[in-house]
Amino acid sequence: MEKKRYKTVVTCNIPLEWTGELSKISDILIWPEDKEFLMSREYLISILPDVDAIVNTADVKADAQLLHHATKLKVIVNASIGYDNLNLEEITKRGIWACNSPGFFHYPVAEYIMAGMLIISRRFGEADRFVRAGKWNSFEPGKWDGRSLREMSLGIVGLGAIGIDLMKLAKGFGMDVKYFDIINQTIPGFTQLDELLGSCDFVSINVPLTPSTKNMVNQQFIDKLKEDAVLINTSRGTIVDQEVMIKALQSGRLKGAILDVFANEPDVPEELKKLENVFLTPHIAGGTKSARQKCMESALMNVYNILSGEVPLNPLNKIQ
Repeated sequence: MEKKRYKTVVTCNIPLEWTGELSKISDILIWPEDKEFLMSREYLISILPDVDAIVNTADVKADAQLLHHATKLKVIVNASIGYDNLNLEEITKRGIWACNSPGFFHYPVAEYIMAGMLIISRRFGEADRFVRAGKWNSFEPGKWDGRSLREMSLGIVGLGAIGIDLMKLAKGFGMDVKYFDIINQTIPGFTQLDELLGSCDFVSINVPLTPSTKNMVNQQFIDKLKEDAVLINTSRGTIVDQEVMIKALQSGRLKGAILDVFANEPDVPEELKKLENVFLTPHIAGGTKSARQKCMESALMNVYNILSGEVPLNPLNKIQ
């Protein structure tokens, strides 16, 4: 008797060879690259009654409305470390496994932050736009002078895997590095939050989005920052009160910002786009080819384990 085959949906485009062992027990629907970049919610819902597993990049909002259609679903896996898109209570209540895929994007994010600090501190972005606009008419020594990172300090708010890699890289550049974390406080450099905010040239937000961290960077937070501080956010957009931040940038209270995430992605406020003292990117900080492949392969292996009756690699809940 032929063994039952499952159906797995991957909501982005990946090479078929990444699916590995999973292809032996499951048919796999991979979203084609000639369509819109990610599978639409409407299309996913239309096929969901026949789906056993979903692999997504934290783009699927797994709420009660979507899960209502998931009559066969056994697992939903994020090919990412973040999982604020998953309603774990609702998912667990319906007997569905939820997993993420941590451990692959932390170094690329730390690398991105270093690049952003160089671009802002050395004014590379401004100089690039100056040349592209055809404004460069003569050698002007001193006009674009910025500051070396080894003359500056970095405060890391949240010392998880990203923060630890970032600390190592920043120290390699000669920066003075401090950090604040509510749990991890044994590594040299721990500093109380108010002191960190008031003394660091760059402040990097590296905490997960939770009810307690939503709008954590508010007016009170910004008021405590050093006068010429630059804010860095590569976590989630809603950790920062975006309107408060924009006003602080416009007034000069914040010297600058490095932003890879926004409150209502992909909507980026026009006020931010008009500012010279910001570096804006479309949620790409963790994106390297090798990290993406390894993360996706890990996500697919979570599915393989569950469909095979084994324990998943990275469970976010527990199903009896």
